[in-house]
Amino acid sequence: MMLKSAYPYYLANQAVYANQDLAVSNKYTGQVVTRVALATEQAIDHALNAAVSAQYAMAQLPAYHRQQVLEHCVERFKQRADELAYSLCIEAGKPIKDARGEVTRL
Repeated sequence: MMLKSAYPYYLANQAVYANQDLAVSNKYTGQVVTRVALATEQAIDHALNAAVSAQYAMAQLPAYHRQQVLEHCVERFKQRADELAYSLCIEAGKPIKDARGEVTRL
C-alpha cells in the first residue's frame, strides 16, 4: 500500500493544498512518506467563521439527515480503513494488527 504524495486539508467543503506543508516521516527510517497541507492562521480563522455561518443551517437539519451524514462518514472511513491503518503504522510505528484494530473502532 502506498500513501498519496500529498494530502490537502478541507476548509468550508473545499480541498486546500496550501503553500506550506508538513512532512510526515516513517517513524523507523526517518524517510518522508507523504506531506499534509498546513493551515495558516488566516485559514483557521476562515474555518471558524465558516463553522459559525453554517451553525443555523445545521441546526435546522432533521435528525435523520444528520444521521445520514454521520453514516456516510463512517462508510468512507471503512472504505479507506487499510490506508488509514497503513498510515498509523508508518507515522506512529504501530504494528499493523494494532493499527487495524484502532481504525475499526468507529
